[in-house]
Amino acid sequence: MQRNRVDARFYFMLVIAAVVTFAVHEVAHWIAGVALGHDMVIRLNGVAGAPGVVLPARDAFIVTAAGPVVTVLQALVAFALVRNRGALLAYPFLFAAWFMRFAAAFVSLFHPNDEARMSLQLGWGQWLLPIVTVLLLLLLTWSGARRLRLGWTTNTASYVLCSLLFAAIVFGDAAL
Repeated sequence: MQRNRVDARFYFMLVIAAVVTFAVHEVAHWIAGVALGHDMVIRLNGVAGAPGVVLPARDAFIVTAAGPVVTVLQALVAFALVRNRGALLAYPFLFAAWFMRFAAAFVSLFHPNDEARMSLQLGWGQWLLPIVTVLLLLLLTWSGARRLRLGWTTNTASYVLCSLLFAAIVFGDAAL
């Protein structure tokens, strides 16, 4: 089984995919809030109602759901490009989507993130939606890697690079 040739363009695209995934995820939260008629504030790693704005529970749920929904849609589009066209440079967008939701699930050990909050609001316990989301995205990512014949080296390097990029975004947001 011949492996796909992964070069600097692949990892450059992964950097772009990680930044775009973060940005589109947060913008989706913001757009949902604005579409519902609320003044919203957006940061690198978060969206909230403007000072003094309290979102009703239903609206807060929709705003929370918008980010993960868009991230999963990104993964589905990337997976379709990988599966149907063998598009190597779509794989970083699939990997970044999985990594983002995996990292969010990990953060939920300390502070419930999007899917964990939604799962709690639905009365399903904290872990049902995070586990389902991460496993779905992992299955797509694994299948995409197999389709493209990407091995452990490429995926481990992708994991390390995404870890560094996401840490820079999260800590950069905290420093602002």
